Amino acid sequence: MNNHTIDTLRVVLIKPSKYDDDGYVMRFWRGVLPSNTLNVLNGLTEAVKDRKVLGNVDVEIRRFDETAEKVPIKRIIRWSRTRGTKVVIGMVGVQTNQYPRALDMGRQFRAAGLDVIMGGFHTSGTINMLSDQEPDIQELVREGIIVVSGEVEEAWGDILGDALHNRLKPIYSYAQDLQNLIDLGQADDPVIDTALMSHFADPSFGTMDTSRGCPFSCSFCTIINVQGRKMRERSPDDIAAFVRKNYFEKNIQFYFFTDDNFARKKLWRETFEALIRLQDEGVRITFMMQVDLARKPKGFVELAAKAGCAHVFIGMESVNPENLAAEGKGQNKVEEYAGIMKEWHDVDVAVQTGYIIGLPHDTKEGSARDIQFLMDEIQPDWASFFMMTPLPGSHDHLEMKKAGAWMDPDFNKRDSFHATINHPNMTEQEWDEAYYDAWRAFYSKENIIRILSRWNHNPHMYWSMLWVLLWYKHSSLVEKTHPMVAGLFRFKDRTSRRPGYVIDSFPVHTWKRAKELGKLVVIWAKLLKEFEEIWLQTRKPSETEQKWVAEAAKIQGDIWRTLHIAEWQDRYRNARATLPGQAKALLDPFEELTSKILASGRDLRVFMAQWERVQGRLQDLCQSVTVEGEAVQKSLLDLSRILKTGRPTEKVQGWYEAYNRLRTTLPATLHFIPTKFDALSNRVVYSRQDLKQFWSVTSQEIRSHRFWQIRPLRLIAAAYQDLRITADFASHFRMNHNNIN
Repeated sequence: MNNHTIDTLRVVLIKPSKYDDDGYVMRFWRGVLPSNTLNVLNGLTEAVKDRKVLGNVDVEIRRFDETAEKVPIKRIIRWSRTRGTKVVIGMVGVQTNQYPRALDMGRQFRAAGLDVIMGGFHTSGTINMLSDQEPDIQELVREGIIVVSGEVEEAWGDILGDALHNRLKPIYSYAQDLQNLIDLGQADDPVIDTALMSHFADPSFGTMDTSRGCPFSCSFCTIINVQGRKMRERSPDDIAAFVRKNYFEKNIQFYFFTDDNFARKKLWRETFEALIRLQDEGVRITFMMQVDLARKPKGFVELAAKAGCAHVFIGMESVNPENLAAEGKGQNKVEEYAGIMKEWHDVDVAVQTGYIIGLPHDTKEGSARDIQFLMDEIQPDWASFFMMTPLPGSHDHLEMKKAGAWMDPDFNKRDSFHATINHPNMTEQEWDEAYYDAWRAFYSKENIIRILSRWNHNPHMYWSMLWVLLWYKHSSLVEKTHPMVAGLFRFKDRTSRRPGYVIDSFPVHTWKRAKELGKLVVIWAKLLKEFEEIWLQTRKPSETEQKWVAEAAKIQGDIWRTLHIAEWQDRYRNARATLPGQAKALLDPFEELTSKILASGRDLRVFMAQWERVQGRLQDLCQSVTVEGEAVQKSLLDLSRILKTGRPTEKVQGWYEAYNRLRTTLPATLHFIPTKFDALSNRVVYSRQDLKQFWSVTSQEIRSHRFWQIRPLRLIAAAYQDLRITADFASHFRMNHNNIN
């Protein structure tokens, strides 16, 4: 290569993944959260190309996000053997937990003679807070991997020039002075690669850092020691131009503005107003941003909603004031949390909270109480749980290094999802249990129903939240992976395994995966059924359906009160365990019938015939019980007495006439959506599960939302088989998955 003129520099930008606990690279069929750093480096490289910074050398760019696409290492190496082409590898945005995977890939490229450059929060935080003499940094130097620390907007062209001319330095450091970092207002915009986004669940998802830095001083934070505490911003006009261009050219309709703290931007108002003006041009985007819990500038929340904000991420961290004080989160006031949630909810903006399990004053029992308080009193819409992890670049990590405290030496575990330090109040097992208990509690069926019931007035947000909650529950409790690094359907490449782990033979690997996938299919089926039930209990019926259900419930309520059905159900359920099999064989079907909604005169005739039949059979059964069954006989006589007290003769004709009037207005939806009639409250409940179980697992607070009385998102296609509703739910889900936001 050195003997030939280089006319093409091929820059390969790779956002590495990490290894799972079994040593497999974490990769998914579709990613969910794209990398802003990859977009930033893509934009910087495009700028180098467009401005001819490297003269007449053609610059080609290839981009890979390993969480969503397999990195073709052998093919990349072959590119370097093309005459006149030089390949340089950029490992971008490398976090501490991604360092082992990035290092292993870098070694493979270096063994083939390729230049490899690595940057990101791990190298930047380590060098800024410690030094470039740290063992992991020196390991990169020994491997010939070029280390970059800090922001490279003003130096990327020079670094690529050094790569082109074989004069790369071992270390490039640009962040020693955190008071004089790059002027973000003069930086090139990120560039979103549509080909790369085809590997993600939502190809219309874009990212941008409209500002960098954060004025606060949280001790666990690495951002303030890499991007500084001084806010630096892109201009509102540049942001608007970026959004407009990507909307019309790439159909980008949703953004994650990755600023660490959008609420502390000096130009937040001007930025929101610029986005609002875009709406007059037909550019209607929605976005998610990160904000703090300190008091917001006047008008911030309302203007954010008008500008298109759909979700906010808030670093709550804890509801324990002692923990907040210990971690330098003095701006967080627990007594203000609920009010802040309401402020966002009042403008139809959903709130995600970041919450740390394992802060200094946490215990296993205390964490459980705190999570319950979080759900009951503060009521965020979804939560991301993390384990307290001192990352290189944070003040916590620096202090632990100075004190010689133990930290797990395996950087792959420094992902905030593993216990990597000794906790003062919990064993490692207790900490793990507290962590997963938090996920299980927050994403329980009951809490998800409560969350979605808050949003069924807004179809767009309802389906967005339904998707997010399903994704979070599946990632955290099925895949055992944090949703922020997970995706849709996990791949496990047999040969892409961490050094030190055995690479199974093809038959062994195939058998293991087949068993795993078999279990997953069962779990997915259960999860889908659970979310179908959640959907039934939170869907919003149409006005027509609502009126029909109210009238049907009124008629059936009158019938049930006249026949004393609620009293009969209560007595039967209390006595059922002691009754003989022949009694249960008679009464179980009748009890099931009493939970069925009567929709027509025909249904009423069937019920009345069964009601009269049970009376006669029950009386015969009472006489056949022996003296030894005195308690049983008393129960049966009591049940028979209740049935006899109902004398509906004078009312039956009126009921038939009411049902005849109601019959012509029956909505098509109700022909196949499972409904139950609750005699205790005289109301219709949308549910597939048995009412006996329904009320035992549903809290009074959830019931108070009256979710069965509200209008539907859309008319569901007619179906006649019971299982068809599951398919219909899945169809709705697929049609609305782009609302992930």
